[in-house]
Amino acid sequence: MEYNTDNPPLQFPEYGQNVKLMIDYTVALTNPIDQEKSANAIVSVMGILNPQIRENPDYKHILWDHLVIMSDYKLAKYSPFPAPSRDSLNAKPEAVPAYFGDMKFPTFGRIIEYLIEKAVSIDDPDRRDNLIKTITNHMKKTYLIWNKEDVKDEVIFNVLEEISEGKLSVTDEGLKLIDSADFMKAKYVRNNQNNRNNRNNQNNRNNQNRRYYR
Repeated sequence: MEYNTDNPPLQFPEYGQNVKLMIDYTVALTNPIDQEKSANAIVSVMGILNPQIRENPDYKHILWDHLVIMSDYKLAKYSPFPAPSRDSLNAKPEAVPAYFGDMKFPTFGRIIEYLIEKAVSIDDPDRRDNLIKTITNHMKKTYLIWNKEDVKDEVIFNVLEEISEGKLSVTDEGLKLIDSADFMKAKYVRNNQNNRNNRNNQNNRNNQNRRYYR
C-alpha cells in the first residue's frame, strides 16, 4: 500500500490506515449481505489490532461504535448496538475533580479509588459485577508491575472491600483474575523487547555519529 500524506488524520489511529481503507471499501459495496459480512469481519480485525480493549466488558459495543464513527454512520445499520449520537462525539468530558487526600493503598493509585466509588454508585448488579471484575484485574496487574512477588486473588478482593468500606465485594465465587505467571512472563518479554529496541536505537545513533565525524 502506498502511503498518501494527503490522507486526513485518522479518528482512531490505533487501528491504522488499512482498517480505514477496508471500511471505505465496505461502504462502497452495493450488496447489503456482502456489506454486513464485511463490517463484521472488520470488527473482528479491529479487536485483534487493539487487544487491550477486550479487558472492557463492553468491548464489542466499543468496537462497533468505532466502526460506525469511522464509516461516518454509513454502516450503523449493521451494528447490534445503538449508535452513538453525533453530538456526543464533540462533547467535552467532565473535568475530574482534584483530590489531594491520602490514599488508603497508594500501590493501586488514585484512579482505582475513583473506579471503586463509581462501582458503589451503580445499581444494576450485572454492570456492577462487570466493573468489579475489571477493577480487580487492574489492581492485580498494578501490584505485579510494582512488586516482584505474587499476590493471591483473595488478597485483592479483601483490599477492594477495605477501600470501598465494605460496600463492594466479589459475589462470583468462581472469579479468577489474570494468571500471575502469564502476566509476569509477558512483562519479561516486553522489558526484553524494550531493552533490545533501546540498544538498537543507541547503536543506530552511534553508527550515524561515526559517519558524520569521519
